[in-house]
Amino acid sequence: FSTIEDCHIHHVCNSQQLGGAETAGIKLHAAIDVTIRRNHIHNCIMGVWCDWEAQGARISQNLLHDNQRPEGLPQAQGAMFSNDIFIEVGHGPTLIDNNVMLSKLSLAMPSEGLALVHNLMCGALGLVNSGVDSIVNDQREPRYTPYHIRHRTEVAGFMTILHGDDRFYNNIIVQKHPVTDEARTPQDNDYEVAGTQPMDIFPSYDEWIANFMMGQEPDMRALAKYHFGHLPAWVCGNAYFNGATVSRHETHGLVDTENEVTVELVEKDGKCVLKTNVYGLFRDFTDGVITTDTLGCAFEPEERFENTDGTPITFDRDYLGAHRGLETLPGPFAEGGDEIVVW
Repeated sequence: FSTIEDCHIHHVCNSQQLGGAETAGIKLHAAIDVTIRRNHIHNCIMGVWCDWEAQGARISQNLLHDNQRPEGLPQAQGAMFSNDIFIEVGHGPTLIDNNVMLSKLSLAMPSEGLALVHNLMCGALGLVNSGVDSIVNDQREPRYTPYHIRHRTEVAGFMTILHGDDRFYNNIIVQKHPVTDEARTPQDNDYEVAGTQPMDIFPSYDEWIANFMMGQEPDMRALAKYHFGHLPAWVCGNAYFNGATVSRHETHGLVDTENEVTVELVEKDGKCVLKTNVYGLFRDFTDGVITTDTLGCAFEPEERFENTDGTPITFDRDYLGAHRGLETLPGPFAEGGDEIVVW
């Protein structure tokens, strides 16, 4: 159970000197109860890559930007795609909170059981409902991924990835980067459209649970397709700018279609400063404090989004460690500003 904190990680294989997998600023297999916090990760082929079994992992208070190939450099043969965070074939619970994510692809998510809380996301979601199976002898073979006894390393079982079981709460989502290829879809690893609309393929909780006709005599044959179907998604309290797409599941969002938001990272006096006008556009929009109880339980491991010692989390501290009040702003900062020192 490791902690990786307060590191400056940069220029890792972003020019693709090496092909193949296992290349990122931070790359871990089986990141069980690992905490990755307060790191500055940039100009890497990927920022953070948690591969298999990121059960109980928490990625928090990190500054991630320019984690993509340099402009004009084609993808090398055998080289990986790029993103700020890549969570691969895990069952959760995996918590991504209070991060500044400025790259073209914020999150590649061929997994289930993720919670994104109070992030600033300027990129898209990719590998939604894809990227979890292998093609062997011209046929699709699902990958059976372990899940574990809560807060331990012993394997509790194996299961394929059903997709879904994801939560997006109180994030700021900005379409910062241009869309150059409208043919790309959220299933691709280079999707370019920011927003939560990719969650629309998943049911709401009410839609999902209705399939099981609770309280009635079960018809196992009829229920089989639902046992292997998508899991629910929850989306609430997010703020959308510059045309970022909005999920049908969004229950309390701010959608600004009038103003242009700018987000820029600059160096000033040896420090990284986030310059943005987004905090002047919230008007009176706030949401409540998110807690472990809000997020519920990851489906397959039956584990809550909680601290590694099993205690609950209250998301009342922001990227800088400042306290949030009862009425919270979306995004990683408790109080906004035109210029915020982030590193």
